[in-house]
Amino acid sequence: MVPGVGACNPCNPCAAASPCNPCNPCAAANPCNPCNPCAAANPCNPCAAANPCNPCGACNPCNPCAAGGDDVELSGAQAKAAYACIRASLKSGYAKSGNQWVKSYQSWTNYATQPYISDTHGGRFVNNYANARGSNYGLYENAGPAPEGTVLAKDSFSVKPNGKVGAGPMFLMEKMAAGFSSDSQDWRYTLIMPNGQVFGTTGGKNSDKVGFCAECHAVVEDQDSRFYLDEAYRRK
Repeated sequence: MVPGVGACNPCNPCAAASPCNPCNPCAAANPCNPCNPCAAANPCNPCAAANPCNPCGACNPCNPCAAGGDDVELSGAQAKAAYACIRASLKSGYAKSGNQWVKSYQSWTNYATQPYISDTHGGRFVNNYANARGSNYGLYENAGPAPEGTVLAKDSFSVKPNGKVGAGPMFLMEKMAAGFSSDSQDWRYTLIMPNGQVFGTTGGKNSDKVGFCAECHAVVEDQDSRFYLDEAYRRK
């Protein structure tokens, strides 16, 4: 059987009705089904890179983030150098979207001491910026609810084995006024492509395309939908 095209391949978009498809919602009662929410290896974990519903997941055949898939390991110094090379062009590319936060996000506090790989953001190197209103992000698990007006920005890039650095999407979270959207805990998610195209925004154009973002972040409801980066990369 040719790898990647089998009926049991969870990333095969044509296998949705297959009883072998571990993402088949009809197989939820199967104790051997890795989609069982209690299964440690659950590939249908809403935040898993292998989840075909993840718009930036490696298994998504329509992945808009076009992750390179080349697992390049960089030292902290190399990751910082790569970001220094592309930092200005990332901002100029995102700016074509007209989004107001793109103009200033690089002047905000970056809570990542170095770019690090995020599997749920296309396997790319990312940073974690927060505006002044969202400064309690720096308290991490002790932050409490995010105040209205908080904006979190995660830019991204990839590095090929030949050393070429490529631009990735911008991921934005904005804490809106109470009542904006109960489905997203009043966060507005926006995904901006490197060329400035807005892939989708909560409550706006192509809102359904970023629904996954809210679903993934809802997993940490007790942290007001905010994931915190690994302690190894946290600004103290």
